[in-house]
Amino acid sequence: MHVLGDQELAVLARFCELAVPGSAAIGPVSYVERVLAGMPPAEEDAVHAAIGLVATCLDSADSLARIAHTEAFGLLRGLAVEAFYGDYAAPGHTGPTGHDVIDFAPPQARRLRKDWSFLDPAAGSPTASGRETAEVVVVGSGAGGGLIAADLGRRGHDVLLLEAGGLHPAEDRTRFELAARHQLWWPTRSTVPRTDDDEPVALLAGRCVGGTTVINTKVAMRAADFDVARFHAETGLLGRDGAVTPADLAPWYEKVERRLGVRERADWTPSVHTVRAGFAALGACLEPVRSYTDFTCSRCGSCTTGCPTNAGRDTLNTYLAPALGRGEIRLLADRTVTRVLMDTSATPRVTGVRYRNPDGSTGEVSAPVVVLAAGSLNTPQILLRSPDYVALDTPSTRLVGATLGLHPARLVYGLFDSPQDCHLAYPITAHCLTHQRDFVVEGTTIQEPVSFATGMVDALGRPLWGVELATVLRDYRYWTGLLVMANDENTGTVELDPAGRAVITKGFSVAERRRLDDALAFTADVLRAAGATRVVWSGLSTSHMQGTARMGDDPARSVVDLAGRAHGVDGLYVGDGSVLPASLSVNPSLTIMAMAAMIADGLAGALA
Repeated sequence: MHVLGDQELAVLARFCELAVPGSAAIGPVSYVERVLAGMPPAEEDAVHAAIGLVATCLDSADSLARIAHTEAFGLLRGLAVEAFYGDYAAPGHTGPTGHDVIDFAPPQARRLRKDWSFLDPAAGSPTASGRETAEVVVVGSGAGGGLIAADLGRRGHDVLLLEAGGLHPAEDRTRFELAARHQLWWPTRSTVPRTDDDEPVALLAGRCVGGTTVINTKVAMRAADFDVARFHAETGLLGRDGAVTPADLAPWYEKVERRLGVRERADWTPSVHTVRAGFAALGACLEPVRSYTDFTCSRCGSCTTGCPTNAGRDTLNTYLAPALGRGEIRLLADRTVTRVLMDTSATPRVTGVRYRNPDGSTGEVSAPVVVLAAGSLNTPQILLRSPDYVALDTPSTRLVGATLGLHPARLVYGLFDSPQDCHLAYPITAHCLTHQRDFVVEGTTIQEPVSFATGMVDALGRPLWGVELATVLRDYRYWTGLLVMANDENTGTVELDPAGRAVITKGFSVAERRRLDDALAFTADVLRAAGATRVVWSGLSTSHMQGTARMGDDPARSVVDLAGRAHGVDGLYVGDGSVLPASLSVNPSLTIMAMAAMIADGLAGALA
């Protein structure tokens, strides 16, 4: 049964070939129809409307260019890119696929018989009993929540862990980008620009047991001294002897680093040595990174689709699997927490949480302690959707979501004369800290084909499409990528619109725009100095969201204290990247875990 009418099918096929040349051969309309069948009605309506809009602009690429700036064009372009560069083939197709065209054939993907059933509407998962009890309920299983739940369970506390995503251990993971995006990632969200000069930022995060630690690159960097100095300046955060210092965090870093087996990655592939010459030509230094990967890492390049061998450490295989195996914690996966429940008849205190099951029904957990660790985008949404919490209307509660840090990044790629094969390498083995007060550069890397194609923009920031996109993708194996991340000032916001939907905004200051421009210019110069014959780049994105429920000793400038306890609400804690008082200049995952270890230790003491 067709979801699209005959005319819509014809329009869509023509659009796909113009936007992603070569895609018509693999039957992209078949892919789009399968995706539509599982879409919510509002999203399906948007696709039908987009097809109607482009129908009048398909005479030529020039005609289509007139609407290339529209959301409708972007929506259909994304679907066409997924179909072709995601390696889809309609039933009966026997010719080359998108991966064949760009010569994407890593061993893990070459051995894989792709199962596209994840596109089909899912049957409802079994619901929970509807009423659970626990001593502690932890919401979210990523860098913060996974560690806190396991630590408290190991100490004998009754812990129930709720996770919005599913449980997908290493044996379930394959290098199948679209399946991984469906099973392991949150659907991509983006910031809403505040002015015409602001660029949107794609917001990337894991939605699975283990959270973003399952699909990140495992880079393990401590916050710089100047990062930590901002903590006290922003929120009045105190340590043992006054303003918090790196020495206050050191024991917790050490504890986490030992557990994760953090090590230096000096096993550089040839592409790293190639760009090293470019850094040296600009008077900059390229150094090995430290990461939480063990020595069995085969440098297969599968990090962002989930490590298939457990060589990449994450909160699932390092903290949660042992805790679950020993029966120390309970886990409810595929449960989305919607609000915190409270009793405000006297001193405000939490009484549990409410969650949504996959079939739309709801359940509740009664618990005297709630730890929110759903990530820096979701934790503030839970609080903002909790009427009793919002009704407190204190300086602290009004800060929730108001100080989002992004650490915005873009990927900059250089084209070389010989294959670089950055898709067959551990993605981040080196970094340049020469300009760390403004930006940090990491590499070498390249995104998986769909992500690579989706993110490419032209010099004016418009998505690449048509012949230009096909030309860039054809040379996939010849591109070397550098990830450049610019420091920001916690000026993003997470809010709810009148209908209760999240609205995430970001406006860039003059200083932030300068950093972004300088970061792009420097990285492009590095690649050219290394011998690149062409340089292209992506739009802005980040997986380093932080700071939406900041930690501090001044309730007028923070949401929680040094122990992660919410100001003015007994039993409510926050234990994820939301607590970082100021946006870091480096990957925040190790710092989130260190702070989670500190919060877990303090909470265990309070429960004793």
